[in-house]
Amino acid sequence: MTDHEVKEHLTQLIFERLSSVAGVLSVTLVGSFVDREDLSGISDIDTIVVCDRLNKKVFDHCLAAVHGISFKELDINNFQLKINSSFGPLKFDQPNLVVLHLMIYDLEGHKRHVTASPFTCFDWERSKHIRGKSLKELFPVGKLQPRDFLEARRGMENYLEDLKLGSISIREYTFEEDIVSEQEKTHPLDARHQGEYAFHIVRNLVLNEIKLKYSLNRLYSISELQDEIQELLGDLGEQYIIKFKQLADLKEQRSTEFPDWTLEWAQEFIKVFQHAFSHKWQSASTVYFLRHAQTSLNDGTFLGQGRNPGIIKDSVEFHSDLPVKNLYTSPAQRCLETAGFLFPEAQSIPDDRLLELNYGSAEGLTYSQLRERHPGIIRAWSNGYDPHFPAGGENTAGVLGRLQSFLSENILEKPVSTTAVVSHNVVLRCLLGEAFAIPQRLWHELVIPHAKPLEFKMLNGRLYPNLPRTLVSEIFVGLSVVR
Repeated sequence: MTDHEVKEHLTQLIFERLSSVAGVLSVTLVGSFVDREDLSGISDIDTIVVCDRLNKKVFDHCLAAVHGISFKELDINNFQLKINSSFGPLKFDQPNLVVLHLMIYDLEGHKRHVTASPFTCFDWERSKHIRGKSLKELFPVGKLQPRDFLEARRGMENYLEDLKLGSISIREYTFEEDIVSEQEKTHPLDARHQGEYAFHIVRNLVLNEIKLKYSLNRLYSISELQDEIQELLGDLGEQYIIKFKQLADLKEQRSTEFPDWTLEWAQEFIKVFQHAFSHKWQSASTVYFLRHAQTSLNDGTFLGQGRNPGIIKDSVEFHSDLPVKNLYTSPAQRCLETAGFLFPEAQSIPDDRLLELNYGSAEGLTYSQLRERHPGIIRAWSNGYDPHFPAGGENTAGVLGRLQSFLSENILEKPVSTTAVVSHNVVLRCLLGEAFAIPQRLWHELVIPHAKPLEFKMLNGRLYPNLPRTLVSEIFVGLSVVR
């Protein structure tokens, strides 16, 4: 068999065995095994399994399923199989060893992992080697954000701590009856894996910075990474590029020896990268988008432009000390009152383009009443279409269009100081749905909180979401279902 045929057969064996386990929703192969054309990635076959619920029985069934894989038909009879069921970049790179890195989650565990480790999960979403639901369908990362580099697992602080200790941090499951927990451990690194890990850290920092910059989730070449280092670090870039390329060559050659300076160089690079990255984003403008505070008519009926209630001031839990200079609002009473309550020192500028969706004759109806009176709209939604609401009402595309017009005129095409924009549920669903690359047919599942700032950064004419991942998870909660 050719290397390609061996990989294809092995992939299908993994899919067939793991997808046969009761409760498994998704199996995804990621990493070097699927990214490379040859068999060099066979020593670390990253395999992500998501099941509906996890306990020791399901975990053991997954392990047993892959332990039963036979190499007899694959022309690799001289290889041995090892299962690594820990979480983290632990390597077992030995001759003639197939390592299946089996990472098992339930739906809630996958959601927590997306929240804690957006870099890792975003990279996994690139894979097209999937059996069952994709990871993005189960619960998406959306896009990388500037604050992820400081707050996420496998961010800069985490990397520095690992290098300082000369180890990598990993996690393993522990089971007590039906209670599943994760135990954190550290694993010492030998000289070879210290070198590989140091290169891995630098490569991934730069790779994720490019993914953030261009909002594209793909692999980038070593030369593209070098260009990004030069652009980010300026005059300092050249000295780091030379050693980066040297380590990249050693990694490509699968060298077992790395220079003595590798770890110290990587630690220094992280600090220089951190300074340059922070300086870059500190120069960005900040825009806060807020949904108005609650009203008495946020009662499950369609509240658009046809009714104009005021807010319930006691419902506002957020008290602003944001240094807002520009303040734009929908002209609806609930938005004007929210803006005045939260930002009393700023002058509101009403803009009709920030109004809520016009529900037409569906204003004031419940969803059940809409389904009864206008079943065609419900059928169109079910088929992925974007119908207008009845009697001259709008559709989602119409709201998105006027939002884009507002952003282009007031935010993107001119320098702005700190700005707040107070608007409505559907408007902000359009904003976040597009910013996080959520399919439009799912935007109605986004849960927009009342009177809570949604931070964006504006840099080089582009808006970048910059929300705490815990808040992103709350907004995405409607997406974490199996369809």
